[in-house]
Amino acid sequence: MSTTVARPAPSAGTRSAGPTQPLPVLAVDLVTDPSLLSGLAGLARGLEEAGAGALTLSDGGLHPIHVAAHLAPLTSELGLLPRTDAIYVEPFHLATQLMSLDHLSHGRAGWLLQAETDPAVPAAVGREVLGLEATAREAADVLTAVRAVWDSWAPDAVVRDTERGVYVDAARLQYADIEAETFSLRGPAITPRSPQGLLPVLVADTDRAAVGERTAAELADGRALDLDVSGGARTRQLAARIESAGPVRLVRLVGLDLEADPLGTVAQLAAALRSRALVAPAPVPRRTLRTRLGLPAAPFRPDPARRSDRARQIREESA
Repeated sequence: MSTTVARPAPSAGTRSAGPTQPLPVLAVDLVTDPSLLSGLAGLARGLEEAGAGALTLSDGGLHPIHVAAHLAPLTSELGLLPRTDAIYVEPFHLATQLMSLDHLSHGRAGWLLQAETDPAVPAAVGREVLGLEATAREAADVLTAVRAVWDSWAPDAVVRDTERGVYVDAARLQYADIEAETFSLRGPAITPRSPQGLLPVLVADTDRAAVGERTAAELADGRALDLDVSGGARTRQLAARIESAGPVRLVRLVGLDLEADPLGTVAQLAAALRSRALVAPAPVPRRTLRTRLGLPAAPFRPDPARRSDRARQIREESA
């Protein structure tokens, strides 16, 4: 279920909102530079202790999902949201990787949806560069496909019946059959349903134009507000940005100077923004990222027409 946060009465410098408006989670963006790898776990734990509620991971050479998977067992409360491409990838594999991250983190995973516009990326995988409209359509198609894969196992699909020699009840799986403009996808996931079922999908301000307004505003679960702190963290200016931003699920500190005092900077900002009731309190143990973002639980949505045992029978009959 969605959670809400009780707020103090509005005062000067305090954001005013309705009683059910969830406060956004405070996140720090880290670029996955290989040179940071040796100290990354310590940095992540330090940011967790300093008051960050989540990490977003942007590609800097190491794959963001791989880095998030590395950090998942080494952190306990941080939400982990890789910022990763939806366009020049295989949607089925992307869905499975994110499900695995949700398992590793015990429900702390999310996806910061990106639509890659660098022409070197499609060249590397043998695809033509998509125009802006085609990119937006594909982002919507991939998000739909990924969610269908996430929702292809019922929570009780794994039965582990040793007497019958049955591990999975096929009747509790359903096909994610997708025919999109540029790809098709078949079959249920190869990974059991993850703790959150449907991972939270957010779009950062920097990616909104490429992802497309429909996906960002209607299909995704919300917005990640980007706050540039590379020139120094000025609490008053950052607070004003949050107050004027409208509804957001995540406030993302981008450009944090790792050579200065990143932990001190985050601790100072977290305390200042929380004192103004502009970001959510520090994470509560054992809550999923969906819950902390104010999103409702995502129950399994059974569709008899997609049931895997029935779908297999239909295919055999029509062959």
